[in-house]
Amino acid sequence: MASNASDELIGTWVDGWAGVRGYEIRHEGRVHAALRHDTTGDWEYVIYEPSKEELAAVAETLKKHPKRRLTAFNDSVDDLLNTANEVGLQVSADDEVLMVTELAVHDVEVPLPSDGFVFQIERDGTHAYVSLHPEDNQEVVAASGHVSAVDGFAIFDRIITGPDFRRQGLGTLIMRALASLAQEHDVDEGLLIASVDGQQLYASLGWTSLGKVVLFKA
Repeated sequence: MASNASDELIGTWVDGWAGVRGYEIRHEGRVHAALRHDTTGDWEYVIYEPSKEELAAVAETLKKHPKRRLTAFNDSVDDLLNTANEVGLQVSADDEVLMVTELAVHDVEVPLPSDGFVFQIERDGTHAYVSLHPEDNQEVVAASGHVSAVDGFAIFDRIITGPDFRRQGLGTLIMRALASLAQEHDVDEGLLIASVDGQQLYASLGWTSLGKVVLFKA
């Protein structure tokens, strides 16, 4: 049975996500944070089901540091949005979802690439990077993705298919390859944040939603 969303689960996701991207991380009680050096250059806070007091405290911090952001997970999005509005937070994005899958139902072996493509696989401890390249031009990255094993979970991130290579099943191949590599470690479930474009693909591969993700700014 796949896990339910919880503060512990969100903390694990932050560890894997930040680890993949090389972010510095902090955990202070229920507030998790990652230093997004490659985008805003400042901290992004991550909280599961934040209380009004927690939202108000983060709102004050974001007002002092405009580049900072808050990512919040809540079963009741309407309640979250109403409370956030009361404390002066603005929605930056609300179209992503947290998804989970049981890895036992996924391939153990890396799949064969599509005709005309080759895989490149890089391993670094509990982290793996997979990319697909046209056989006749292997400097071009057609599709790619990362996975990192943390505390029994495999955190999938940066699943990307190049604009010229979409609708060819390459995203599915990347996900299948990542799932197989994750199972080289002691993991039971996979976690990822899915964009609107990715949600249908992941659902077709056996992933289920644990709820919406909302990004706030001051």
